[in-house]
Amino acid sequence: MVDAITEFVVGKIGNYLIEEASMFMAVKEDLEELKTELTCIHGYLKDVEAREREDEVSKEWSKLVLDFAYDVEDVLDTYHLKLEERSQRRGLRRLTNKIGRKMDAYSVVDDIKILKRRILDITRKRETYGIGGLKEPQGGGNTSSLRVRQLRRARSVDQEEVVVGLEDDAKILLEKLLDYEEKNRFIISIFGMGGLGKTALARKLYNSRDVKERFEYRAWTYVSQEYKTGDILMRIIRSLGMTSGEELEKIRKFADEELEVYLHGLLEGKKYLVVVDDIWEREAWESLKRALPCNHEGSRVIITTRIKAVAEGVDGRFYAHKLRFLTFEESWELFEQRAFRNIQRKDEDLLKTGKEMVQKCRGLPLCIVVLAGLLSRKTPSEWNDVCNSLWRRLKDDSIHVAPIVFDLSFKELRHESKLCFLYLSIFPEDYEIDLEKLIRLLVAEGFIQGDEEMMMEDVARYYIEELIDRSLLEAVRRERGKVMSCRIHDLLRDVAIKKSKELNFVNVYNDHVSQHSSTTCRREVVHHQFKRYPSEKCKNKRMRSFLNFGELEFLVGFDVETLKLLRVLDLGRLRFPLKINGDLIHLRYLGIDGYSFSDRAAIISKLRFLQTLEAYSEYPIEETIDLRKLTSLRHVIGQFVGELLIGDAANLQTLRFISSDSWNKLKPELLINLRDLEIYQDYEKRRVSVSWASLTKLRSLRVLKLDNLRLESEEAVRSTDVISPSLESVTLVGMTFEEDPMPVLQKMPRLEDLILEGCFYPGGKMSISEQGFGRLRKLQIFIYILDELQIEEEAMPNLIELKITSNK
Repeated sequence: MVDAITEFVVGKIGNYLIEEASMFMAVKEDLEELKTELTCIHGYLKDVEAREREDEVSKEWSKLVLDFAYDVEDVLDTYHLKLEERSQRRGLRRLTNKIGRKMDAYSVVDDIKILKRRILDITRKRETYGIGGLKEPQGGGNTSSLRVRQLRRARSVDQEEVVVGLEDDAKILLEKLLDYEEKNRFIISIFGMGGLGKTALARKLYNSRDVKERFEYRAWTYVSQEYKTGDILMRIIRSLGMTSGEELEKIRKFADEELEVYLHGLLEGKKYLVVVDDIWEREAWESLKRALPCNHEGSRVIITTRIKAVAEGVDGRFYAHKLRFLTFEESWELFEQRAFRNIQRKDEDLLKTGKEMVQKCRGLPLCIVVLAGLLSRKTPSEWNDVCNSLWRRLKDDSIHVAPIVFDLSFKELRHESKLCFLYLSIFPEDYEIDLEKLIRLLVAEGFIQGDEEMMMEDVARYYIEELIDRSLLEAVRRERGKVMSCRIHDLLRDVAIKKSKELNFVNVYNDHVSQHSSTTCRREVVHHQFKRYPSEKCKNKRMRSFLNFGELEFLVGFDVETLKLLRVLDLGRLRFPLKINGDLIHLRYLGIDGYSFSDRAAIISKLRFLQTLEAYSEYPIEETIDLRKLTSLRHVIGQFVGELLIGDAANLQTLRFISSDSWNKLKPELLINLRDLEIYQDYEKRRVSVSWASLTKLRSLRVLKLDNLRLESEEAVRSTDVISPSLESVTLVGMTFEEDPMPVLQKMPRLEDLILEGCFYPGGKMSISEQGFGRLRKLQIFIYILDELQIEEEAMPNLIELKITSNK
């Protein structure tokens, strides 16, 4: 895990050397040397962490590296802060800048010299104790991973599996296996999060009486994360039972290509079933498919994987089947089958305790059976004790199955994806996570690097969708084919919190319980009452982030000024006097309630490097907010009824929502990256027409919402066609159309969602022509005085949701 932090810090050093070259000129060579050393150490860390069980010496060494990496980050951020503070001085204080800069330079040189001595000491310790760099064979030394594979193989695959909660899945897949009309080789991919029962379901199908009767030649093999193609092929050959012992010894010496030819020859002209369990990457299937004949005998291949891209990445004819979590009733049935084997009498207290623990498993079959297996060896009087300690023991490797199911997925993630997963520990249990907000937070934290081809937000979405694809994160809501909200399973959230604690990465304060007592943790999160949050933690000068998910509270104060290295400040519903003198130069994200603090306009205007301003509240912000000096802004979200002043905002991607008055004063030609725009007209004020000419310059716009605006129809019709190329979603609320808007709207090539809400159209009839709305998936119309909507054949070929309401 430490490797994710070191790689992040190495990247940060590189960014400072490139983006702030003039500031760090005096220490450029020293920084480059530190970067090189830390990069080398990062390589050894990966060797250490590749082994599931680290010895105590390696753990202590990794801890030294972690502390060192954090200290490097602190030195760089603090030096950057001092130089920025001096550059903002005015008057007589500015005369002292030259002397001050020299003092700062001497100070940082001394700090870096100390860091260089420390890193040399860390390197010597590694050499002295022989840490890392072991030339272990692929797959060797991974004790826990090996144990999981042994547990998988220990059970006979010929044993009929008792599968709870998967009866409907088994029925669907059995029909696919036995489909007599499908003569070609057909592949069934079963995918889902580790522990859902993919292997159990495949085994049930494999051992089904109907399957045994249908397929004379059956074979079972496993792949896992570390594999050799030759071993996989040999397991299939042995499993088929068609080769003598002498022949097996002979072909064991074959090269991979020779084994492929041999197996292909065995199966040619035969109806076979091969189960390939636990594939982690497409390359593994590419190695196997050449050995499995594409005959016309009705052969089948079953693949199990955690990764959606692997499940859907096979070529030829296939069916991908995603497994779900068990309901509580199914979970309890599975638990009962195993936990009460040695208990004759089940009283109410015992059942209550058992159900409380099963509920915690949240329908994950692997956790349920591990839990049941432990309790089956306990007396009823011991169940309460187990209830309090089992969950921690389950996660802390006293039982090896559940943690390793996660670790096999986590360890192969790139460092950015690891940081994204660990960051999920900030959210409360069962919290539905707004994906766009998560992306904004990850970007603000500095975890994401963009390039000329991809914005940071797009890169962040890629990493999050990778977690979803690997079933480490669950997609909850989708719009226009994109995940809009997600949820992390409790089991995985607990693991993320545990690992974050080990890395001093996030501290979650949950009412009376803090996950750990460190006063130097980088990120502090409050889930309930802030007033119970320890006051000493508010003075942690190393804090990079503070996030509050708690309830509404009115406080005397919160001294943010001392937290000068803050990058994320999400106050939630906290309301208190706040003082910021403009020196939070690292702050990238500010989340506030509409009434979080007084004098908010003056404070916000000083945050020159802010990327995201999120003022979520049911109360509108009526005062003038001046953002003209905030040239790094990427997202501005809030009910800005008052004037909103925006200057050079080439990075701005989200603007919602802004009053029509404020919009008409902007220079839209500067908003070249704006993707999401909502313009609002206060119902209590005079209606102001928006200049549609301004919208024609927004070539990157994807989502547009116009609320209660007045349009001049002829100009609107002409201009809408111009702004349409990139639009994916259009929502028009309370607007009056003098002409049928459909002829123009239906020409938008990428439009997927169209909502006309509370609009007026006196014309009576609207028409959607043939081939109109080629990509439209959702159409919702609520229009006053609409008599008829005519839809021609072959219009809206991709439509999924249609809702039409008219009020005369």
